[in-house]
Amino acid sequence: MYIDAHNHLDFYGKELNKAINIINKNKIQTLACSMNEKSYLLAKDLSKNNPFIIPCFGIHPWNAHEYSNCLERFDKYLENTPIVGEIGLDFYWVLEEDKYPHQIKVLEYFFEKANKYNKITNLHTKGAEYEILKLIKQYNLKTPIIHWYSGPLDIFKKLLDYGCYFTVGVDIGYSKITEKIVKILPLEKILTETDGPTALEWINGQCSYPDYIINIIEEISILKGIPKEEIKEQIYNNFNLLFK
Repeated sequence: MYIDAHNHLDFYGKELNKAINIINKNKIQTLACSMNEKSYLLAKDLSKNNPFIIPCFGIHPWNAHEYSNCLERFDKYLENTPIVGEIGLDFYWVLEEDKYPHQIKVLEYFFEKANKYNKITNLHTKGAEYEILKLIKQYNLKTPIIHWYSGPLDIFKKLLDYGCYFTVGVDIGYSKITEKIVKILPLEKILTETDGPTALEWINGQCSYPDYIINIIEEISILKGIPKEEIKEQIYNNFNLLFK
């Protein structure tokens, strides 16, 4: 079985059925991260007939300002979701600094609930790596998953020391930072992700599907000098250990 620890199924649009067929055919256990309530409810509905899809509730930092004054309505979702995500901070792509306090308020709400319900979090950290590290420690979070990390290596090492897992995604083979991180990462802390169809498109102009996870494993295998079947098995074991 393959692991896609961070995908956005709502991004596939008219190609959603094709993506789901690929997930089922290749047995890709998929964390369907949400951007907002609507995308979570879609993922939850899809999971009813597709056992490889795990719906995850979160509010993406890009959308945080829209929800910062109505957070308590989400408690019912957080109590039931197996993993909280996508949540986090983004002080890089979000240029309006007046939105940052809303991001922090929303994230602290999610961290408080994650601690209360003993949930794993799936985190966006772009441009706010230090702040994320500080809050993870403050809320004593359980083994967070750091999605598509590209920040300072000193913070990366501190997150790793805390016990975080890191997803390796579609930029492997294109990004020198990702190459460095993969070489440093212990195999037992690696997960794989596709981040939906638009992530690869952002890098090379090509739309990707869930089976691109196979290419990612092959690239990790090359960088680590470890057979790809061993990489695949270890990532599967890592994922199962998280859920225990």
